[in-house]
Amino acid sequence: MSIKVGIVEDNALLRSSLATSLAGKDCKVVFTAAAAIEAIDHIEKSSIDVLLADVHLGGELNGIDVSLVWQKAHPEIGVVYLTSYEDPRTAIGSGWPEVAKNCLYLVKDSITDGSEVLKAIKTVAENKGSDRIAKSGPLAALSDKQMETLRLLAEGKSNREIARVRGITEQSVAISVNRISKALGIPSRL
Repeated sequence: MSIKVGIVEDNALLRSSLATSLAGKDCKVVFTAAAAIEAIDHIEKSSIDVLLADVHLGGELNGIDVSLVWQKAHPEIGVVYLTSYEDPRTAIGSGWPEVAKNCLYLVKDSITDGSEVLKAIKTVAENKGSDRIAKSGPLAALSDKQMETLRLLAEGKSNREIARVRGITEQSVAISVNRISKALGIPSRL
């Protein structure tokens, strides 16, 4: 029996590669979509077992939003999230996001071949996914506020700009940056 899969991925090459690699390997790709709204439009016209969704789609809605809308209409589907980020707070914002039931989270850079994606699809198709994204990796030790600070640092913001955005003092930002550096085992910029 083929697992019916819907793919939502904004990168055209990756979307096409995923569809090609899954076709004929116990999977039938029912639709591919480049954007969240396009994937949501398929709810009424497509029947799938698994939604393969990029977390960061570059628009107002992300892949988690798409999966939650899909599961509201079809609670039985499984979801495999794809992302470039080991910690979903980096992609989505602070706080551990509400995710679809029966899901798995794959980091794109850690995928070496299509068999890993296929294994994840089969796992959620058998209803053996999770209802949360596990905290793992070095960023898991950081609080949501530290993640927000780290994200702002990655955007090139100064301590003064971070203080303004977060509504705290520059000294508090410096302390936070120092603690983040220690937690990650990297030199502080102080």
